[in-house]
Amino acid sequence: MRVAASTFKIRPIKGDSQFFGHLYDLVEAAHDADVDLLVLPELYVLELLHLEPKLREVDVPEYLVQYQKALDEWFVRIADSSGMILVGGSYFRRQFDGIVNATVVAEPHQPLRFGTKNNLTTYEREVWRLVPGSGLVKPHRPRIGVTVCYDSEFPEAGRALAEAGVHVHCVPAYTETRHGFQRVRWSCLARAIENQYFVIHSSLVGDLGREPVPSTYGSAAVLAPSVLPFPESAILSETALGDEGLAIANLDFSAMEDARSHGDVRNFNDRHAGRWYLNDEAEEPTA
Repeated sequence: MRVAASTFKIRPIKGDSQFFGHLYDLVEAAHDADVDLLVLPELYVLELLHLEPKLREVDVPEYLVQYQKALDEWFVRIADSSGMILVGGSYFRRQFDGIVNATVVAEPHQPLRFGTKNNLTTYEREVWRLVPGSGLVKPHRPRIGVTVCYDSEFPEAGRALAEAGVHVHCVPAYTETRHGFQRVRWSCLARAIENQYFVIHSSLVGDLGREPVPSTYGSAAVLAPSVLPFPESAILSETALGDEGLAIANLDFSAMEDARSHGDVRNFNDRHAGRWYLNDEAEEPTA
């Protein structure tokens, strides 16, 4: 499978047609590179706030949720015409109990599959008042799974995907600072080590010059398990920090399975070997 992790750089726009054109430019670049799977970042829809510069932070989800239907229809059309699988980052969706930060997976000639961000940041809870989701999205193709940004920092999410047969864990993200970026990137690397699968980390870059995007820090990368035959860095491809672009790599699932079964360490197959518990007192080893 040939995959691309995308950075999306927020830029000034004067109409929503320019926003959709921006999205199309990234899809076209991936298609020209013969990519099978493209992963977009979290909340690239924030670019649309250029159209409402005086909007209050608290009103951002309510304003941007109006684009839910248009984005749904766009992803169906582009997936069908391009033949690619599109992990559409995330955007705001309205459900019965409120607005969620949702991810979408568009596969050619298949219904859209949706998932939600389950662990919300303090800002998402207290300023945007989003509703936390529950459960993970697993597309029609069983090898692909998605968690949104902060969710990747919890090992149980990646483990649930791995044990469901996922081989490609997609992580759309938006991080404002180096601290935030490192938390997500290091967590992605940890998930790749623990589960011995591939992780695709996509980042939002650029800024609005004000809240809710005063700054960003990030790059996009395709990550592998940290074991032979993969690179010592465990990075198959990466974009330049802060720039818009595509990190493209070919994923070798045979090599992944071989690492799980015959590698120097076999984290995925050894995951239940240890019995983890705490002793009140250290025990003497028996002879």
